[in-house]
Amino acid sequence: MRSTGLLLVALLLVPRTGITQGTPPGAPLGPEFRVNTNTADIQSIPAVASDSSGNFVVVWQSGFQDGSNYGVFGQRYASSGAPIGPEFPINTYTTSAQFFPAVASDSSGNFVVVWNSYGQDGSSYGVFGQRYTSTGAPLGPEFRVNTYTTNYQLFPAVASDSSGNFVVAWSSHTQDGSNDGVFGQRYASSGAPLGPEFRVNTYTTGGQGDPAVGSDSAGNFVVVWQGAFGGLNNIFGQRFASNGAPLGSEFRLNTTYDEFVPAVSSDSSGNFVVVWQRGSPGAGVFGQLFANNGAPLGPEFRVNTYTTYGGFRPAVASDSFGNFGVVWYSFQDDFSYGVFGQRFASNGAPLGPEFRVNTYTPYNQWAPSVASDSAGNFVVVWQSYYQDGSSYGVFGQRYGQIVPVELMHWTIE
Repeated sequence: MRSTGLLLVALLLVPRTGITQGTPPGAPLGPEFRVNTNTADIQSIPAVASDSSGNFVVVWQSGFQDGSNYGVFGQRYASSGAPIGPEFPINTYTTSAQFFPAVASDSSGNFVVVWNSYGQDGSSYGVFGQRYTSTGAPLGPEFRVNTYTTNYQLFPAVASDSSGNFVVAWSSHTQDGSNDGVFGQRYASSGAPLGPEFRVNTYTTGGQGDPAVGSDSAGNFVVVWQGAFGGLNNIFGQRFASNGAPLGSEFRLNTTYDEFVPAVSSDSSGNFVVVWQRGSPGAGVFGQLFANNGAPLGPEFRVNTYTTYGGFRPAVASDSFGNFGVVWYSFQDDFSYGVFGQRFASNGAPLGPEFRVNTYTPYNQWAPSVASDSAGNFVVVWQSYYQDGSSYGVFGQRYGQIVPVELMHWTIE
């Protein structure tokens, strides 16, 4: 006779995630969808952020839509995938180009968008931002992030904790005395800066750039970047407490050389995963798991299974338990670039095979971004060539939970 004891055993064998009914975990939720409403010219370089309930916002750069070169636009969605309102302009200053957007959301759906703007800070490129409520209403005016304005500040990244405090990181030219360096600025949920901007990298020889940032629910955060060392690129990181104090020294993540464009995601407890693109040898997407104290969890691992043409510019998102999904683009989709993904449990074990994200395969689909809600439902966005009838457009695909829910079958008597 089976009893409730077997039920308890079965529940203990379930991966650490919520138990849902209906759509199989990890399955696509409906068809892929077009994000941008305006299709004239180019819509590209999308980024996506999700709140804890799965409502999400997509941002991208759009050519000439604001009347002057590139501008930044956004579209909000309910957790069901239904658009909330029309697409909306984000940058107020429209002279010259505003581009390379990034976005982060707190658990309630309040979000912040950051981007590059040319000439707005008086000296080449600068970093600017705009805060929003969960209803999409702007919170105050757009604001300049970088204090140091000499030369250029490029490639902003942003992460938020559960309460809406956020941190922005970017690359700044010659500010650390040697080519590019990585700098950051912390903000309270009110939008008030928390202290001055700060240098992230300790090693300043060569160039340090292309930063990414991840935050746990309490506001502890980690910044990762690619840095020149010994004539080749490596991936480095620096952990910080929620008050901005460095936690230990900067560290190198990769075990080989020639690594590029890292991405990072933290779970609610501060465990984090970093992924990056490897140049050579063995081109592809690689990753490394870390505990919340900064200790590596196992060796670095290969993400992509298909290795003929490698993998490029990965993105990663974690649920609150540390299960994560990685997406990248690869030249394996009918002799063009397509977007592919791989799901992982919190211990780094792959969950099923890698999968193709885009359904539409003519021409190129690339530059993916991914976001997850607290339960592991996730959404991927990317740019697709000529799918909307006019150069590049932005498309997306929603998925069920990252980790499959596999309950034993039982009978209670």
